Parts: sequence; structure tokens; C-alpha cells
Amino acid sequence: MRRIDAAEFHGSPQAYVAQLEVTTESLEARWGPHELTRDDLGDWFTFAFALDSGALAALVREAEHAPHPGYILTAIGGEHPRAVLTEFLAESGLSADRVLHEGFA
Repeated sequence: MRRIDAAEFHGSPQAYVAQLEVTTESLEARWGPHELTRDDLGDWFTFAFALDSGALAALVREAEHAPHPGYILTAIGGEHPRAVLTEFLAESGLSADRVLHEGFA
């Protein structure tokens, strides 16, 4: 897994994978500063990655007024969200107990 520029995280289909209990501070300690991205819903703290399989994944959180703690893991491509979550956790070293909600359950 390698970190990519948030601008490289584009394409379709895009799928909600899971909600993870992680903090901005812990992610920045691991991968450096977040990037700020923007869409029709507002500004997002973003950490984007290319997984070893070639799938693109990102941890995102609303910059202001996030409705839940933690970050959303989202992915681009045709891989099943469970496969992306499994690969992301293995490659990132994050524990499965950080998963608060799975989007495919």
C-alpha cells in the first residue's frame, strides 16, 4: 500500500466500505498530514491510498460537523467492499477492532 495524492482518488464506481474508529492525529502520525478535498457536500480530511491489488481506497472525514467519530473508508473500483476492507486492514496494520460499521453487512 502506498499513499497517493487525493487528486488521484477518482473514478467509479465508488463504494462505502466501512467506518473506522481512528483519529486524525493517529493517521497523521502514521501517514503525514491529511489533505483537504471538497465535493458538493463540503470539505473533507482525506488520506488516499493505492492498495497492492491496484484498488484505490481513502479514509475521509467531514472537516466540520462530522456526524460520527472516526473516518469512512471508501474505495474505487469493482472489488467487493469486504475484500477491500480485508486488504486495507492487512496492509495498513490497523486492527479489525477499529471497524465500527461495515457498509456491506
